[in-house]
Amino acid sequence: MKDFVAYIPAGYPDLETTVNVLKTLNTLPIKAVELGVPFSDPIADGPIIQTAHAVALKNGVTLEHVMNVISELDVRYDLYIMSYLNVILQYRLKEPGLTRKLKNLHVKGLIIPDLPLKEMKNVDLDFPLIPFVAPNTKEEEVKQINEMDAPFVYYISRFGVTGERKDLPFLDHIKKVKKIVEKPLYVGFGISEPKQVKAVWEVADGVIVGSALVKVLGEHPTSEVPAKIRRMVETLIGK
Repeated sequence: MKDFVAYIPAGYPDLETTVNVLKTLNTLPIKAVELGVPFSDPIADGPIIQTAHAVALKNGVTLEHVMNVISELDVRYDLYIMSYLNVILQYRLKEPGLTRKLKNLHVKGLIIPDLPLKEMKNVDLDFPLIPFVAPNTKEEEVKQINEMDAPFVYYISRFGVTGERKDLPFLDHIKKVKKIVEKPLYVGFGISEPKQVKAVWEVADGVIVGSALVKVLGEHPTSEVPAKIRRMVETLIGK
């Protein structure tokens, strides 16, 4: 088994459920969790995660709430915060000590979907950022990643937005990128079935699953969600 990363949107369907799910994930052999900060215009996300953002925003969940949740956790997996750039920059304007807080919380890095690889050097956050690589990323740009302080590289496995899919159209390109980058290469977007997880593990270091888990969050009573998430992850990793 290689690495498995779960994306969980904070505050969907509510923060209490988020905490219970994060605790449940701590009992499973996963590498990391991406904890999503709700945003009003999540352009990289499909309908399932868009709905989660909308509900979390209605619940009043902010980046501050996400950090408060993390502060109360004692987990063995790595924690990342996924947020759109405007949320990060606006918070930093009000609270200059953002990166210090993140370091104190042992957050491993920021995942910012609307921050292109070529623009990362223009954003001075003094904190590890996760670079994105897509099927159309130029080779010279991929090579530049090796100069970055990045915990891993996020490969976007398809054009378009997040969401469950049946195919994995760019495995050959993933193999090519894997030969170039020195950081662990994790593949996300559209991964929703055990056979896809297995296929990704054969060519990369890890897999990221989001929409398939978020769908579970929205389809069941909150009391049942942690157990349903557990079963979904166990199915995906072949346990």
